[in-house]
Amino acid sequence: MVEDDLILGGSYTPTYNEISDYVAMPARDLWQEMNSFIQQNYKAVPKITYSKCSGKPGWNVKYQKSGKSICTLYPERDGFVALIVIKLDLLPVIEAMLGEFDPEILEIIRLARPLNGTKWLMIPVHTEAVLDNVKELIFLKQG
Repeated sequence: MVEDDLILGGSYTPTYNEISDYVAMPARDLWQEMNSFIQQNYKAVPKITYSKCSGKPGWNVKYQKSGKSICTLYPERDGFVALIVIKLDLLPVIEAMLGEFDPEILEIIRLARPLNGTKWLMIPVHTEAVLDNVKELIFLKQG
């Protein structure tokens, strides 16, 4: 039942630590590294929100700086998904760095449909290489 799941159930607001603990090892290390990276490099505070979006429902952790989204992290038992919205203007920069990105990331970028001058990238993070690519995309996005 959905209500029994800490992330999918909407009746109880989990704490940041409960969300972190929800992600099983070894993926929890990637989760914690991602959160630390954003907090330290962008001085952003995690905001726990609940999404009813059919694409990825449940509790998530949003990061913003000066009212603009850095990324949203969706915890899962065996990893997490990072939502990064990039402007289409950034695509030539990413294409110039093709050798630095994991083929999985390039495929996500290629398949994402443009929306109002942006691409919404839902990136499943399950390896250190993908995590490094997500950090690079955030770095490029934040300029």
